[in-house]
Amino acid sequence: MARSLAAWERYPPDDPRRRCRAIARALGTSQPAMGPFQQWSLEWARIARTAPADHLVRSLGEWTRERTARWRDEPARIARTVRDRFPPAARVVTISRSDSVRRALASLPRGRRPTEVLALESRPGGEGGAFARDLRRSGVRAQVVSDLAGRRAVGEADLVLLGADAVYADGSVIHKVGTRTLAFAARRAGVAVVVVVGTLKGVERRRPSRPLGSLFDRTPARLVSAYWTDRGEFPGGEWSRALRTGPQEVSSPRGERAYR
Repeated sequence: MARSLAAWERYPPDDPRRRCRAIARALGTSQPAMGPFQQWSLEWARIARTAPADHLVRSLGEWTRERTARWRDEPARIARTVRDRFPPAARVVTISRSDSVRRALASLPRGRRPTEVLALESRPGGEGGAFARDLRRSGVRAQVVSDLAGRRAVGEADLVLLGADAVYADGSVIHKVGTRTLAFAARRAGVAVVVVVGTLKGVERRRPSRPLGSLFDRTPARLVSAYWTDRGEFPGGEWSRALRTGPQEVSSPRGERAYR
């Protein structure tokens, strides 16, 4: 997106606006489950609608520079929140193959890493096996279990740790199919569900505008205990505050909260 803007200054005045709208439409339809694409679609459509013609390309350039900087800094900020909040000697259950979860767990000091991570097999894709290997290569103890065994194991876990492909304005989480079932199992067992996610995956809509397809599901915000983000920790039900808060404005005293 940033590279494409370099040539737009040479186009006739109305052409960049037309191209901006076309990109907004393409982003909105390309990956319905991917939060950044959905949000970027809304933002580019807004810029196309409101920016004066002589400032349109400049506005898009500022947008791309700001998003690029946030993408670069976000993983380290998420890891900082996880290091501050992760309970000691925790047994964790997770699903799918979230890079945010892997990076966050790998960033923990060795003495504060989970005693064990159970990664659900995550059918039909079966990426749980690859994720368990990713974690082991990062120095985190992990094993893959069947989806059914993983849901049963929640009762003996300290924490269910989830990634997210998108978080909508109401705090609902889009992630791999099976996430909602796992979150319900955690609720019944009295185990906290924590979503590790950057605020760039936030979408200002309250719900998806298109079907997500069979590989994703939507977990309601009432099943989320907390969001661990690049802007600190936010309790379940307060996702909208995460989007309004500046980077790392929320303090997260180390080890204060017991999640079990």
